[in-house]
Amino acid sequence: MFGGLTKTSSRIAIASALGMTLGGFAMGASPAKAADLGGDCCADLEERVAELEATTVRKGNKKVSVTLSGWVVKLGSWWDDGKTSGFYTGDKDTTLSSHFQLSGSATIAPGWSGGYTLTEELAGNGCAGGFAENQFNNNACLFGRENTLLSYMWIKSDKWGTTNWGNLSQATDNVALLPDLSGTIIESNAVLFDGGGMFVRPKGARNSNDMAGDFIWDNVVTCTDGGGGMGADCNGYPQQGFRYDSPTFAGFSVSSGFYENDVWDVALKYAADWGSNWKVSAAAGFDQSTDEGCSSAGSPGQTLPNGSCSGVSVGGGGGAPFQGYRKEIDTAQVGASIMHVPSGLWFYGLYQNEQNEGTQWQGPAQNANNDSTWFIKAGIKRTWTPLGATVIWGEGGQYLNMFSGMCTGFGGVTFGSNPALNPTCQVALGNGTVDSNGNNITNQVNITGSTVNRYGLGIVQEIDSAAMHVFFRWQHLDVNLSSVCADSSCVTASGGLVGQGDRIKTNFDSLDIFQVGGVIFF
Repeated sequence: MFGGLTKTSSRIAIASALGMTLGGFAMGASPAKAADLGGDCCADLEERVAELEATTVRKGNKKVSVTLSGWVVKLGSWWDDGKTSGFYTGDKDTTLSSHFQLSGSATIAPGWSGGYTLTEELAGNGCAGGFAENQFNNNACLFGRENTLLSYMWIKSDKWGTTNWGNLSQATDNVALLPDLSGTIIESNAVLFDGGGMFVRPKGARNSNDMAGDFIWDNVVTCTDGGGGMGADCNGYPQQGFRYDSPTFAGFSVSSGFYENDVWDVALKYAADWGSNWKVSAAAGFDQSTDEGCSSAGSPGQTLPNGSCSGVSVGGGGGAPFQGYRKEIDTAQVGASIMHVPSGLWFYGLYQNEQNEGTQWQGPAQNANNDSTWFIKAGIKRTWTPLGATVIWGEGGQYLNMFSGMCTGFGGVTFGSNPALNPTCQVALGNGTVDSNGNNITNQVNITGSTVNRYGLGIVQEIDSAAMHVFFRWQHLDVNLSSVCADSSCVTASGGLVGQGDRIKTNFDSLDIFQVGGVIFF
């Protein structure tokens, strides 16, 4: 998702531009000789040389400059699921968590340089309403308190471009998200960072027992790709591999990469000023994943690492029910933004489509083979106070047919999904399904389609003197599931019958989240 954000996004370049450069002293191959002036002159010189060497990272006689950068983000999230509400505090979840990044570089020859990037997340005890927290758990982050996000090396030619290798952001990681010119990408973007781990409450559910078998919002915004995104940026979590980045020509640049167990991608990016009045940024990317990533045989209803196929999970597959299973997911995405500089008005939009060309979801669940996302933000960015720019925006979008997480990871966070486990997506929704008279269905149903609607508002105040953002935002989610009776007949709680294949109505409450917080860059 945002593994390479501080390096790649000009909108938050402050996170790296304010980094501290270490080792700014040039050291020769051997120390210069000092005149014998008596006293402690030579001792003083040796002490000074030792001090310089202590503050310089060196390899042979080549000096490596080291930059420390990153951000700290903390927020409070008040949520209302239609019946109960609560207030959680903490960090953003993985890839947007508080983190620090060490970047080193050294000159190899004129026009050539090499270096490395190390990024460590330090989220603390909780990620306020993120991927892992729900109504009954307010102290959780998807990958825990500490997580190594990036660890890679690179060699750069000013003329020919940059080759990167190690645990890194793919060419299509963030590619459709980063064109957002508003500078609010940490606070809000198309990935469902906020509320994804919350249970979707059936209408009328009174307590935790009524929700024990229910699904979470992440289950209806699941990327079939399994690359780490939720709802968008589906090849969005750093992987082991190689990536090439071209130089920039007339505002255009190209990146492409190949990653472990056969994931490849390519991205085209463009950014330019059109005269003095307009700024434009756009990017498009395509990736193909054939990494089955099955850590064990698993069974329907299990979550990672036991029941899902994912490019993120460790280990390789094999065993029932994976015989003959073939993964091939093609993901295309595009994002673009335009800003009118004099007025500060701006617009951003994203579209993503996933096509399952491998083992297919079958029968009533076949819509899961083709899912899509669209998301837009629009607003104004103006400097009305001495503090810095104020950004006000509205947002909206839909996640369409991304219900595959309902089929193989019911009730838990899922990255990717495997049709071999439950090819017709037959599940029990309990209190969430009713007949035409509103009576609960007690049998299993087949999920045939889904639409998650998202909209909200936000405001960010930039504080230039402290390299800080403070923000407030509201996000609303609601879901419409299409389903049919999976059994020969379905029995309602009142004893009525619904025929096999007949449409079953679903009833779920919406989720509202109100957030206030801040980000400080260093």
